[in-house]
Amino acid sequence: MSTKLYLNNLEEIIYESGSVQHHFDNAGTGEFKFSFDYKKFNGWYKEIVLDNFRISYGSGSFLEKTTIFFEFDEETVEMHFAIKGNSTTSMESFDGDFSIGPNSHNIFYGHDFRGALEWKSKEMFFLEVNLKPSFFEQYLPSSGQFDMFKKLIQNRVPGIISPHNHPITSEMFIIINDLINCTLRDEFRKLFLEAKVMELLLLQLNQMQQCELCFAHADASKKIIEKMYLARDIILGKLNNPLSLSELAKMISTNECTLKKEFKNVFGTTVFGYIRNTKMERAKNMLLYENLSVNEISEMVGYKNPQHFTTAFKKQFGVSPSKIVC
Repeated sequence: MSTKLYLNNLEEIIYESGSVQHHFDNAGTGEFKFSFDYKKFNGWYKEIVLDNFRISYGSGSFLEKTTIFFEFDEETVEMHFAIKGNSTTSMESFDGDFSIGPNSHNIFYGHDFRGALEWKSKEMFFLEVNLKPSFFEQYLPSSGQFDMFKKLIQNRVPGIISPHNHPITSEMFIIINDLINCTLRDEFRKLFLEAKVMELLLLQLNQMQQCELCFAHADASKKIIEKMYLARDIILGKLNNPLSLSELAKMISTNECTLKKEFKNVFGTTVFGYIRNTKMERAKNMLLYENLSVNEISEMVGYKNPQHFTTAFKKQFGVSPSKIVC
């Protein structure tokens, strides 16, 4: 495998495989981590290599919109999880661009990648699992969209398993956290990582299996998806003063029944569930990273009664907000 990341020209290389050495434990699991610091961005990247897959994750901060060019000489199926940040990837061998926002995931296949990755936000955090196609195929169900993706792999045609990205569920976040913070060693670590990756893949495929849009006609599903993302953007713009379902449906030129059904298909939760989850995620980040009281945060995310906020927060995360205040 050969990987290269660089800026405007090949002299500005951020990372090149072979320039860093993996450390191997007694079970044969390889690992390395490196940091980068440029005028416009900085961050770190970590990689863990096992027999059938590679786990990689990293974080970065950007002063402005930044494009990173890449060359990746490998055939792979990638489970991609964008935890923070908005990005768009364009590749020479890929039909169209692949865009993904925060708290979203998808799976794609490709080989011999050449292209550009544009980061459009000030922060990013991601986790990827790159699997050998032969290993991945044995766990891929035989139906609908999955059969189409299997044919892409067999014909060596780059593509995405799902026509739209899916929300990262709380169960997925727990596994991602477990992968990143594993403290086991040697054989126990290898067994743990293998089990967690398989569990994460199960959750991805099961979520896609239950999504009607993943198996719908491509043209029709694209129009529906666009309307649901428009609804999502309207919701985020009026988070503390939400519209009724009928008002929201009217704004995206559909009916209330279609809105309720298709929004859940695309985002994995109801409209009001999405509003609640988004508020709770924002509250959690403010509790972790900003010097604000629980009452201040409660008001900022639209709760007039701090006790109602505390109850909702505890139901969402299993702990009261006062337990995680910095």
